[in-house]
Amino acid sequence: MNSPHRIRRAVGAAIVSLLVVLGSTATLAATPDQAPPLPAGQARVWFLRQLLPGTAFHPPMVYANGTPIARSAEGTAFYRDFTPGHYVFSVENCLPEPQTSQTMTLRPDTQIAIVVNSDENGDGEYCVPPQVSYLQWVQPQQVPYLFAPLTYLGPM
Repeated sequence: MNSPHRIRRAVGAAIVSLLVVLGSTATLAATPDQAPPLPAGQARVWFLRQLLPGTAFHPPMVYANGTPIARSAEGTAFYRDFTPGHYVFSVENCLPEPQTSQTMTLRPDTQIAIVVNSDENGDGEYCVPPQVSYLQWVQPQQVPYLFAPLTYLGPM
């Protein structure tokens, strides 16, 4: 027979387990507030890639002025701090395509977000994987909605 003490301990353990699961699930959502403060005089660029269930897109490499930054996996957000200046951000594609790069001037003490999008309209005959990836600057008011379903990866 189960004693009342044993039942209370089991219920208490179940509640603690549930809180741990809920707490760990809640931390998966990305927000810009998870990052440390922006170093004085620097500019921060966030790279976001939405999760598209049912797809198996290759995580394309993102570049700043031709230098690799990181691969952008679906469902993730990461950032990189830059010295203010003029930058061309681009994304890996096997064939040149319009809108695969964004040219911008980063100002001190600012943050911007760029979304990495992909579609399966690449030229399968010449491209492996047959996808085209694009970059799109994000309006500041869209940031909370775009970050919410993503996993925060931190600095890359």
